[in-house]
Amino acid sequence: MRNLTPILAALMMVGGMATTAFSEPVTLRVGYAFAYRDAAYRQGVADEFMRRHPDIQIKLESNAPGCPELLEQTLRSAVTGDLPDVLESVCYPHMRTLANRGILSPIDNFISSDTTWQGVGISSAALNSTMYNGSVIGVPEAISTLIVYYNMDLVLKARPDIQELPTTWDSILKLAQDVGQTDKDAMPISFEYYPDAMNWSFNALVYSFGGNVFDANGKIAFDSQAGMKALEILQRVGEAGMIDVTADQARQSFASGKSGIYVGSSSLLNIFTTGAKDKFEMRTVQFPQPTPGGKIPSGGFGIVMITKDPEKQKAAWEFMKFAVGPEAQTIMVTKTGFTPVNEKATSSNEFLGEFYKTRPNYKVAVDELPRIKAMNTYPVDNEPRITTAIRDHLQSVVTLKRSPSEVMPEMVGAVSRLLPKT
Repeated sequence: MRNLTPILAALMMVGGMATTAFSEPVTLRVGYAFAYRDAAYRQGVADEFMRRHPDIQIKLESNAPGCPELLEQTLRSAVTGDLPDVLESVCYPHMRTLANRGILSPIDNFISSDTTWQGVGISSAALNSTMYNGSVIGVPEAISTLIVYYNMDLVLKARPDIQELPTTWDSILKLAQDVGQTDKDAMPISFEYYPDAMNWSFNALVYSFGGNVFDANGKIAFDSQAGMKALEILQRVGEAGMIDVTADQARQSFASGKSGIYVGSSSLLNIFTTGAKDKFEMRTVQFPQPTPGGKIPSGGFGIVMITKDPEKQKAAWEFMKFAVGPEAQTIMVTKTGFTPVNEKATSSNEFLGEFYKTRPNYKVAVDELPRIKAMNTYPVDNEPRITTAIRDHLQSVVTLKRSPSEVMPEMVGAVSRLLPKT
């Protein structure tokens, strides 16, 4: 493993000391979540930013353990008038909730008027995660996508002469069947769908077939050919040998070498890489794209501007640019293993180019960036109940208790009853 200390040290030299246009020092309150996981990384980015921008002080604040709690806390703070100036760790669907409430400030004008933005390294494809109603409402910071994990020991046991790993559903599911026939003690395949917020993996299947679960107006859209094809894939996953266990049990099974194929979030890479060490070889491929132009929704989080004060907005924009720039993204990746969104960071040897050359499993999620599409949100008031209703119907398909044709009309009816009355 390459020593990353020189990379981090070199970041201190990139760009030198930036000058600012602030006549008086500006202090920004920056809220974030996941302090147990991200505190060291957040502080490192803030410290380096303040070194380059001595006229801007960053005051980090974190009281929320995760995305849902951060959203609830922010909505309460909006009522009490105690909002931060910038909010990090905002899961992409929650940005739209904050936009609908008028809490965040769109940043289109900052992007269009800033001649340095193009040099930051954030592609237009990455910005798809933070687009809403034709406006850019935040900057993406990290993503997670669905990818396919392979236990190569079990794969080679089933097919000793395999040359290339399967990348289509037909070939993936056939390999899963072979794994199950070769090793009766192994779980052939797992498709993680049960714990997803807003049925993320089901959205990915429907998107990959060119459809939507909900349209941009919050109307049901999964009652379509794409939705039916997604259910059929889940049925075939069950037929290929998926066992109905909890998500934690399925993850533990794969990490311990007892499962052949795992379809799940790229955010599990660090966990699985650690689990596989000295036990089995693990490789990854992209989530299948059965339809030309098919998309996938991104998980992950980004940064939004809350302050309405013009002077603080200027400072907030400078901080947001730096926080998603190549230097900060390199700090993020080397300390957390998240998938970055900055193309300059991922392609340049000055930053993470060498990192990904020696870690091809991590590069797979980066290569999926051009396929990213913002996930349409569920109606806010009943989001948890809608998620549960869809999840329970998906479970009946995966466990082969019911067919897609039986489930689809009932799932439409169950979700329809939870939609706002018009």
